[in-house]
Amino acid sequence: TKLGGKSPNDIKVSTKDTNGDLTIFEYIGNEKGGPPLHIHPNQDEIFFIMSGSFLFKVGEEQFTLRTGDTIFLPRNVPHTWAQLSEQGKMYFQFQPSGKMEDFFRVLGSLKGAPSPEQGAKIFADHDMQVVGPPLSF
Repeated sequence: TKLGGKSPNDIKVSTKDTNGDLTIFEYIGNEKGGPPLHIHPNQDEIFFIMSGSFLFKVGEEQFTLRTGDTIFLPRNVPHTWAQLSEQGKMYFQFQPSGKMEDFFRVLGSLKGAPSPEQGAKIFADHDMQVVGPPLSF
């Protein structure tokens, strides 16, 4: 399911298909960078890198992932990631789904990048908490 707008995310397995137990997205990125440091109190995440390179921060640790690598991000642990390569593709999943599909729909509907304050509110509205800036690389 395409999320519309300029969203780099596609829903591959919807929360509707799993009774809210799981959502799987495909991300195709054409620019470097990533989201602010944040916490999901209710979801675990798993990322599988299909192409490109990405820097992940999980708690106090940092990991560089490349094609074929997988990483698990447990709930309640501050985390973020940044695309390091010009292009990148990965699959990522949330378990349980929570409000993540709606979160990406809202982001995809924006006309431009939200201000840090607007972004933090969008995160909070979808049961996440922004706890720091995006990664510098």
